[in-house]
Amino acid sequence: MKESDSGSLPAEWSMGQREWYLATAWIWGACLCLTCTVTIADPDLWGHTLYGLRAIEQGVLVERTDPFCYTEPGAVWVNHEWFSELSFGWLWSHFGNLGLWLWRNFWLLVIFIPAWMALRKFRASLAAAVLLLVYTAFCLSQFVVFVRPQLATFGCFALTLFILRHFLEHPQSKAIWYLPAVVLFWTNSHGGFLAGVGMQGVVLLWMGLGVMQLRYQRRDLIRLAVAVGVAWALTLVNPYGIGLHQMLWDHLITKQIVREWQPLWEAQQALLYYIPFFLIGLAFFGSRKWEWIDLILIVVVAYQAVSHIRHVALLAIAVIILLPRPISDAIRNLFPHLNQQWAGDQRLKLRSFLVGLTVLTVCGLGIHTVVNLWKESIPPWQIGVETQSRAPGMPVASITVMQDEALHGNILTDYGWAQYVIWQTFPESRVAFDGRYRTVYSAKLEQEFVDFQKLDATSKGPTPLLDDYPTEILLLPRSLQVHGYLQHRSDWTQIYADPQAMLWVKILPRFEKVITRAKRKQLNRPDVPKWCLFPADPHDHETGKGQTVE
Repeated sequence: MKESDSGSLPAEWSMGQREWYLATAWIWGACLCLTCTVTIADPDLWGHTLYGLRAIEQGVLVERTDPFCYTEPGAVWVNHEWFSELSFGWLWSHFGNLGLWLWRNFWLLVIFIPAWMALRKFRASLAAAVLLLVYTAFCLSQFVVFVRPQLATFGCFALTLFILRHFLEHPQSKAIWYLPAVVLFWTNSHGGFLAGVGMQGVVLLWMGLGVMQLRYQRRDLIRLAVAVGVAWALTLVNPYGIGLHQMLWDHLITKQIVREWQPLWEAQQALLYYIPFFLIGLAFFGSRKWEWIDLILIVVVAYQAVSHIRHVALLAIAVIILLPRPISDAIRNLFPHLNQQWAGDQRLKLRSFLVGLTVLTVCGLGIHTVVNLWKESIPPWQIGVETQSRAPGMPVASITVMQDEALHGNILTDYGWAQYVIWQTFPESRVAFDGRYRTVYSAKLEQEFVDFQKLDATSKGPTPLLDDYPTEILLLPRSLQVHGYLQHRSDWTQIYADPQAMLWVKILPRFEKVITRAKRKQLNRPDVPKWCLFPADPHDHETGKGQTVE
């Protein structure tokens, strides 16, 4: 863009401001469409919704003790997602799946609006804007396809990072005073607020160093310190006080069995998970237009992403917020002749064609998935539940058998299935362990659960979960090797199996009838479609809104 075209943008933009706005707006809309149209039930969505419904019915913010398990009954429950769950419960009770879908898409807007503002603020070239938007959409689509409280962390992280970075360039901006409000909301919506606290600490230290080097004035540091200090103090405004921070810290330093909490190098990932590292290298080795604070913040977030797979989403957000300027410069440096040939009014049609092609490609990929799910009776404003695989697939067929046979008791199931099992069987049944982990359960029980899952046909002797606790029913993924161990146990018998799951019951007098029916092959295998609407209640696959669980 020429200086005379805009009056505010440098000549290196090489195109009119109007063209840049139109082109990035179309790409932005296509990327938003890709991420918001398909929604799949997260394995914990049943729990999040149920806990919100129960809190509303009881007129409380949180339940202080756990009512759902039999292994550690009455355990203290520190619920770091209580406000999100209240929202889930209220929205689902009033609007069904549509309410949860709108909640998810609200947070997508909260992510993408600061992203677009960063592209504009840091004067991204069109090529860099397209690259960053498309990459961010594809990477985030791996995480935001689920309705989950973690989306609040994604959105608040984007807002926090943008506010902090804007303040560093404009210390007189009043936007810094939004920070405490964001942190207060974030603290009560999801435990990921600790990532925001870390970012604020880094920026505060950076500005303190800048004051010593005369790059910032002391009053700027005081304003930031007050805003950050108030924000940190507000993290204590939650139902648990400092107890919330203690639980979260214990959660972070403990290695968990959930795939998303594994280090990036320990699990096979799609290539999309590694693209942010490529973009970081492109920005810091292909350009000189970067700031040390951006490098420091990126390194901190990249460390989190390498340590835990789930934080790759935060890294994708950090890249689009912090690196538009160096990536724009790197692209120009790598492709100087191509950049010159595509510049100017004479290449307007070519640029328009390429932008249009990108929009069609991104939208086409999203529409393709929408059409496939719609064929399974899952329209884009509904939440789909897959019924044939391990989590996020749910054992709808097995639960149908249990309900048909009036099979209730203490259930040991996969942690990814447990909150669906709670939704369908509570209060007649309790579970041994579920996806809430250290917010409820002790380290000892978690290790016993891990050890149980590792059993196989060569394992011998008792195991705590079957011999030290009153476990009565097993609902386990068929892929687990523990079934080989169970076949050697004379006190357990298998009553049902399908390609997804197996049902075992302890040989007790009250199960004699169902055991006999199973031996006579009188248990029916339900005909469950591959996709159901949330909450996937047995015998109710045609509606997305189920009955309230009491």
